[in-house]
Amino acid sequence: MYLDIALIPDEIAWAATILAAIGLAALVRTAEWRALAVPLRQHLVLGSLLGLVALWMISVRTFDGLWLHLLGVTAVTLLIGLRFTLMVGAIACGVHALLIEQPLAGAPVAWLVNVVVPAGVTRLLVQWLSERPQSNLFIYLLGAGFGGGVLASFALVAASLFILSMAGQTNYVSGALENWPMIALIAFPEGFINGMILSVIVVLNPEAVKNFDSDKYLGEG
Repeated sequence: MYLDIALIPDEIAWAATILAAIGLAALVRTAEWRALAVPLRQHLVLGSLLGLVALWMISVRTFDGLWLHLLGVTAVTLLIGLRFTLMVGAIACGVHALLIEQPLAGAPVAWLVNVVVPAGVTRLLVQWLSERPQSNLFIYLLGAGFGGGVLASFALVAASLFILSMAGQTNYVSGALENWPMIALIAFPEGFINGMILSVIVVLNPEAVKNFDSDKYLGEG
């Protein structure tokens, strides 16, 4: 989801920009850059960036100043990890804003809503699944992939409505609540796409999935 910067008051936009700058600076400093020495990781990071931009360009402008699109952030988080997802997502937000002819000033808010919140929810879900005694592969695929995509969608909507409410855009909030079934229509395909991507990659190359524990789910010693 992309929010037109015209809908956001200057104080919220500046707060998002400062928060994004601090967060990205910390990510750049703490990221595991040595992991990119492996060609597979380089390809996954670049592919994730291109995939996010391409997926976000398939958007629908439901209200004036509001673009709805699938995320794909859950799958990216599982593939390349939380830190690289946040950094790649920041670049994708900037590129996406330019491609839809919107000012870059809206990218920090988009980053917080479209990347930070969904990626954080996905990471917490994976952590919770890893602590469960069950080790069935389908629990990971359905829980982290499909379930992660669905939860990420709900978290995205909640974060967007919170920002719109703080911005005083009550007409958008009330309109979204009145059309709440549309949220489910967004959540299901998001879960399906992320679950499908995760399932295919785990089957073909489980080592490509950073947050996949082969010992736990495949019994590999």
